[in-house]
Parts: sequence; structure tokens; C-alpha cells
Amino acid sequence: MADPVLTPIVDVTIKKLISTIADQINLAGSWKEELRRLKDRLTMIRALLQHAGERQVTNPAIKLWLERLRDVASDADDVLDEVAYENLKRKIEIQNHMRRKVCYFFSVSNPLIFQMKIAKKIKNTIASVDDINKQAQGFGLQPIPVGLGVENRRGNPQTTSFCDVSQIVGRVDDVSRMVELLTDSTNQLPLCVISIIGMGGLGKTTLAQSVCNNEHIKKDFAKIMWVCVSENFDVKKILKEMLESVTERDCGNITNMDTVIRKIQRKLAGENYLLILDDVWNLERQKWEELRRSLLGIGNNWRSRIVVTTREESVASTMETFPEHKHYPKELEDGECLSIIKQRAFGKSPIPLVLKPIGREIAKKCRGVPLVANVIGGILRNNVSKDYWLSIKNMNAWELPEGEARILSILKLSFDRLPEPALKQCFAFCSIFPKDYVMQRKMLIELWMAEGFIQSSEGSSKSMEDIGNEYFNDLLSYSLFQDVKSDSILKDLTCKMHDLIHDLAQSVSKHKTVILETTYERSIPNNVQHLNLIYGWEMVPTILENVAQNLHTLFSKHDFSSGMQTDLKRLRVLNLCDADIEELPFYFDNMKSLRFLDISKTNIKELPKSISKLYNLQTFRFMDCKYLKMPFEGIGYLINLRHIHFKDEGTMPANIGRLTSLQTLGSFYVGTRKGLTIEELGNLSRLKGSLKIWNLELVKDKSEAKLAKLHEKAIDELELWWKFNRSELELEGNHDEEVLEGLQPHPNVQRLVILYYGGKNLPAWMLNNELFSPNNFNLVELTIGHCRKLNSIPVINGLSSLMQLSILACAELTSIVDRAFEKMSLEKVLICSCPKLKSLGATCLPLGLKELRIGGFSEEVEECLDFSFIHHIHASLEKLSLQDWEKLAQLPHQIQHLTALKELEIQSFSKLDALPEWLGNLSSLESLAIENCWNLECLPSAEAIRRLTKLKELRIRVCPVLERAIKIGAEWPKISHIPNVD
Repeated sequence: MADPVLTPIVDVTIKKLISTIADQINLAGSWKEELRRLKDRLTMIRALLQHAGERQVTNPAIKLWLERLRDVASDADDVLDEVAYENLKRKIEIQNHMRRKVCYFFSVSNPLIFQMKIAKKIKNTIASVDDINKQAQGFGLQPIPVGLGVENRRGNPQTTSFCDVSQIVGRVDDVSRMVELLTDSTNQLPLCVISIIGMGGLGKTTLAQSVCNNEHIKKDFAKIMWVCVSENFDVKKILKEMLESVTERDCGNITNMDTVIRKIQRKLAGENYLLILDDVWNLERQKWEELRRSLLGIGNNWRSRIVVTTREESVASTMETFPEHKHYPKELEDGECLSIIKQRAFGKSPIPLVLKPIGREIAKKCRGVPLVANVIGGILRNNVSKDYWLSIKNMNAWELPEGEARILSILKLSFDRLPEPALKQCFAFCSIFPKDYVMQRKMLIELWMAEGFIQSSEGSSKSMEDIGNEYFNDLLSYSLFQDVKSDSILKDLTCKMHDLIHDLAQSVSKHKTVILETTYERSIPNNVQHLNLIYGWEMVPTILENVAQNLHTLFSKHDFSSGMQTDLKRLRVLNLCDADIEELPFYFDNMKSLRFLDISKTNIKELPKSISKLYNLQTFRFMDCKYLKMPFEGIGYLINLRHIHFKDEGTMPANIGRLTSLQTLGSFYVGTRKGLTIEELGNLSRLKGSLKIWNLELVKDKSEAKLAKLHEKAIDELELWWKFNRSELELEGNHDEEVLEGLQPHPNVQRLVILYYGGKNLPAWMLNNELFSPNNFNLVELTIGHCRKLNSIPVINGLSSLMQLSILACAELTSIVDRAFEKMSLEKVLICSCPKLKSLGATCLPLGLKELRIGGFSEEVEECLDFSFIHHIHASLEKLSLQDWEKLAQLPHQIQHLTALKELEIQSFSKLDALPEWLGNLSSLESLAIENCWNLECLPSAEAIRRLTKLKELRIRVCPVLERAIKIGAEWPKISHIPNVD
């Protein structure tokens, strides 16, 4: 049987070898000519791969030939990796004047001995390649030009990468039925279970998501919790994810189940909830009973419900689902499948007339399965060739019998038609993650780079990261990734793979990728290359001894080094994130190929000295390592590092300036010792993305600040932080104005944040510079906060691209340039806690403003501001926060005209004693928060509040008079119908 990723693996490895030889040939010694010969032979043999890939289907001997070529190419990769490592090592030794001569003559690292050793290995590789070439001639393999390179491989125009494909088609009746089951008032069963049952790809998860977003459901249930269960029904994990779902935050390493249950109980406060257990597979009754017992003590169980999505009827039976509480989603109509195909293939544009009849036939063949329609639409994306559409309509996979095997066969078409071999490897690698795992785009790209799947084309201006981003977008457009979301904390995109797509990734990766997810023993093939050890800690050393020779990737939650005798010499990726370990293995100096290391969320206290020898390391992640102390000499020898991810000041490495390949830094904490000063940033010319610079009060003057060379770095997001709690004495005579003058950013910066700055004036580059020019369309967000001495902000007029402006807690600020907002594209304005502000500049807010937070101004502003500016934004404003209006005895009546307002926040109105009746005119209001209104006595009438039909949340804090009235019952009847009252 043909191996679908065998040819891509060989192609990517050979392409990488050719690229590596080109990089290393000028550094080669006496074997320079051998490298040229090897490069020529590899180039010739690569041209045969496409023909070999086609013929391996019918000729098993050619498959064996490809497997041998794969092994030879892999060995050659190891040899060239060794060459590159030694060249890096020698470069570092020269830089540090550490070159030894006599005492290392007989060492392997001696240039003469090393060159003799490598020359022999290269000659052996050439002999093997020559032998493989002769076999190819015997098979009659013919050269076929390798496909287009990365630069121009896409013939079709590219639409935006993240077009909305989540529009739900054909599920109105299913949603209605589920809502009916969940809100049935006659159902008095505690923890009633409703099961959605159907084969993979039918849209069970999508249906459950639609139910959660239904207005009746959101109104009927105080809390909705979502847990992806997948194949391992782990009660502790489910309870922890319930807690994270209800608190909307990471709960860290809580392991005590009683603690988790009590926290959930406190959060629910006796209210009812809806719990979604998505994608439940095999379930033992004992585990269900354990979860059920835990849930019985949480919340209002008589009105709470559990929704389960599963492929297995037996799961629903185990969870005691009554027959009338089982729902089987219907298959889609042919027209609905066509709608999905059209949406994926052409977005909002219509299907060309000549293709419509073919499209209808293809839609019929989808047989009502939305996942199939979605994937087929991705394959047809932007392709208007009639022949191509006919080839999809007439393919053999449609004729297979009904069931998941047929669906999997159709899904494989999306994999087969990926435009590059490397893209196929990138997809297959994703099977290293468990089902339902949330993948981060940046980490995926870093992993693909470490594995060698991404190579820059010769002469290309694109970095490996740029190419990786294109690969991510391609897999998304082919519907192999889904559920794409933007994570504001990670400042990155996340995604998942559908279960059947994950099955596809596992099937094409064969036995090269293994996940050990359960505690039962499982045989692991010796040739496995990518291994994820989630369970089975007692078996880890034995497993690794058996597979160490070929292992490229290791994800482990356990200490794997104890008792191991074999080195992991070929390891490229070591991911120990969240592992139960306190120290790293001591034999790092043998992991010369390691390119990705993640020790985040571990209890590791120190790094071994051998880490300084990981010269090939590209990515080092050590987030949330609360005990880790970075050695002062830092990691300055790791000159290939491109991405560092950390948070805490104590873990910041010294001598970062030596890492001249660095692109991702995230944070830099200025220190006074050598190796920690701001000058370290000067040599990092490749930095991009986001950068926070802390402790800027330690920078002496403008000349020192300029050493950072920020104006030369294409950073998208820049945050400049001074010490937050400086005393008045420290602020007197500070050098902040000089320092900020020297920190001029690149004109391409999109987000600029200045916090705790102690100067009276802003720098000249904010007044007369291309960054703040009306012709600059890059800056979209500007924040100036807690700048206690700043007296004016004259710089924002004319910034037409600015979408968010925040001016916060500037105690001496007296003015903002008049009519500052007139020509902007602002969607969010926050101006708060500036008690001396006399001129607000908000008399003409831009059309389209969505969020406004204002308050905490001088008496002069409070008295003259009549809120007439609201008429500009009545149709767009969705969120309004008014805070610290000490002089106002009533809410501004203009607010009632905000027809789009969804969230209203009222804070610190000391003279306010009643909320007005017109509050009931806010027909779109969903959330109302009232805080620190000490004299507020009553809410609007019950009739006015009833008119707020969309109000789901009411939060009242530190309003003692009103809270007392609610407690004794005087005001409670007005708000008792609101789902969430806090």
C-alpha cells in the first residue's frame, strides 16, 4: 500500500539538504568538492520523486526504493547537521577567544580530525546515493520538474485567510428541538442528560455551539460551561475545565478535586447551569458515576442540564439518557450542502453559471454531511476550471459505502491536493497533539521550523516564519484547521482540528507519530519519530530506550531522564510544558540537533551548564517558571535563537544582545549590570512583533536610550514602562523626557503604550515625526497612562488610522488638543481619572465609535460638558462607561438615544439617588453595572426594566442603600427575572 507522506518526507529532506549544502559549502574544508558532488546528485534524484510517488501505488519495489532513499537522506541530514553545529561552535569560540590548539589536537572537535571524519561520512553518503540512482534507472523513473517554489506556487488569487466559515446552515429545526428539551419545565430530573448522537462530521459540536448561543438558553441558564472530553474521560480534568469555563481564566496546577468543586460551587452560588460535554467517546459507568456524584453538590441540579455530543449510542445509555432525551441531527439537504460549498469556494460571490450544475451534483454526493461539503468547498476554493470541478465530481471516493470510512477517504482529497510536500508534512505532524487540542499558530510555526519542514527558497526575501504563516493559512483554507480564534493574551491565533481531520492526520503519518494518552500499555514501533507521552510515567524510560535512535520529537509530562542510558541524539523538539519535573537532563551537550525547547509551567530551578552548547536552538520557551533562576552568564552563546518566550524579570537572560538572530523577545527588563542595560537591544535588528521595555527609570539619558535603536526595528507593538510607584522625590529631577526622546520607535509601529512616564512634555518625535503624520496609516492604538507630571497632549490631531485612544490617570493633564477626534477612525476612546483636565476635545466624536469610557475630570469639564456629542454616535456606540462624575445628580438624558448600546457602566456618582425611567428606552442593553453610588436608593420602575428585554446581566457593587433595598425585598421584584444578578 502506498504511503501518502513518504514522498513528501523525502522531498522536504532532500530540499533541506541542498539548502544546507549551499549554506555550508564555503565553510567546508578539504571536502568542499565532495559536497558539490553530493548536491548535484541530490538535485538529480529529487527530480525523480514525483514519478516515483505516482508509481509506488502499483509497484511495491519503488516504495521500498523510496524508503531506502528516505533513510539515506535522513543519515545525510544528520551528517550535515553535525557540520553546521561544529561551524557554529567554532564561530562562537573565535568570538570569545576560546580557541584551543595543542591540548585539543586529538579531540573530535579538532578541525583536522573532524574534517577527516566528516569527509569519510560524505563519501559514504555519495556512494549510497549513486547506488539509489542506479536503481532508479532500472525502474525507468523519469525526471519531472519539481513544483513551483514558495514564492509563486499559488496560481489562484488569495482571499483573506480567515474568512468567516462558521455560518450555520440547515440546523434551525435541530436547534429548536434542543432548546425545547433543555427548557422543558415539566422535566424535574436532577442533572438531566440530553445526548446529541451521530457519526463524525455531521455537525454535533456545531449544533451544541448554536444551542449555547441561543437567546432562550442564555436567558434560562445562569452559567454555561463547555468541556471538550474526547477519548479519555478524565473526571479531574473535566472538573478543572468546568472551573476554567465558569471563571474564564486559567486555574493553574490545582490538583485537589475538593478544592475545584468548592470553587465551582462558590462561583455558581446555587444557580442553575448548562454543562456541555463535547465529543465523549468511550465511557465506563464507574467514571460517569464519579462525575455525577461530584456534580450533585454543585449549583441547582433540578434546573441544571448536561448536553453530551457523541458518536456512540452506548455513551448515551451509560449516562442514563432517556430515549426522549436523545437527539439525532438530520443530514443536510442538497441545497444546504451547495450553500456551504459556495461559501467556502467563493465567499460572498456567486458560483459561476457554468459551474452551478456541476456544483449541484457534487452537493448531492456530500450526502448531507456538512464536514464533507466544507472540505470540498476548500478544495474548490477560487478555482473556476470546469475540468477541475468535473474531476472532483467524478472521483472514485464518492462510490464507497456510507460511513466514516467514506468520509475519511473524501477528506484525504484535501490532503492529496495540498500544493507542496512540506505542507503535507506540516499537516501530518499535527497528529502529535491530542484530539480537541487548541493549537497556537506561533508555536506551530516554531515546531515546523524545528522539524525542518520549512526552508527559505534560495534568493527569497521571505523568512521561515513568513512561509510558516502561509502554510498555516493554506491548511486553514483547505478546511484542515477550524475554530480559528484570536487570543488577546497570547496575541496570536488559535485553532483546532475536527476529530475526523485528526484521524486523517494520524492515518497519513502512519506509525511515525504516537500519542500515549491512557494508562494501559500500548506497543510503540521502534521507528517512531514523534512521541507524545501524556500518561504512563512509569513506562517512560523503557519506551524511550526503545525508540531513542530515531526520535525527532518528544512531548512529555513526566521526568524522562531518570535511568536512561541512551542519548536522544536526533531530537529536534523537546516539549516539557507543564511536566512534573524539577531539573533538566544533564546530557544536553549530546542533543546537538535540538531546535525547540519548552520548559514552561515546570518547577525547574536552574538550567544545566550544558544548555550553552545547544547552538542550533531556535526557540526557547520558559513561561511561568516561578522557581527558575537564569544564570547571569545567560544564554548568549545560543546565537541561532530566533524566539524567546518568558514573563518574569527573574528569568530574563543576560547578554541578550549576542542573540543577533532574535525575532521574538516579548519583554526586556532594564538592569544596571553589564549584560542587562538597554544597550543589549541595539544589536537585535531582526526583532518584530510585540516588545515591552520595563524599568526605564534606570536609563540615564537620551544617548543611552538611543543605544536601543528602536527606530530601526520593525516592531508592531511597543510598550514603554517606568517604575509604577516612584515617590515625588524620585520624580523630581528625573530624566524621563530625555529618555523618551531617545526611544523613538519605527514608523511602522501599530500600537504604542507609554505608562508611568514622569516627564511634563511629550518628546519631539511625537510632535513632528512621520509616525504621527496624517500620512501615516500604521498607528491604530495609542495609550498614555499614569503619567503624573504630563500637562498636555497636543499630538493626536490628524491620526486618521487611530482606532483606539486611551488617556488614563494623568494627574496634571490640563488639555487635549481641541477637536482632536474629528478626522479619526476611532472605535474606542477611554479618557479617565484626569482631575485637572479642562479641555476634553470630545465635542465632535467620530461616527462609528463603539466604546466610550469617560470621567474623573475637573469641575470645569463636568459643568460645561452637556453630552450633546452623543448624537454623533447614537447608532454605533455599544459600550459606555461613566465614572467619577461627582457633580452630576442624574444621568445625562442624552444617553437614552443610544439605540445600539449593549453595555452600560455607572461608577462613582456620589449625588445620584435614582435611576431614570428613560433607562427602559435602551432596547439593545444586555449588561448594566452600577458601582460606588453610595446614595443611590432605587432602580427605575418594574415596567421600565421589563422593557429591557435583552438585559441578561445586572451587577451592583458598593451601593449600600440600594443593596439594602434589594435585600429586604423592596427592589428585588423589579430585577428577579434577570438571569444573572450579582
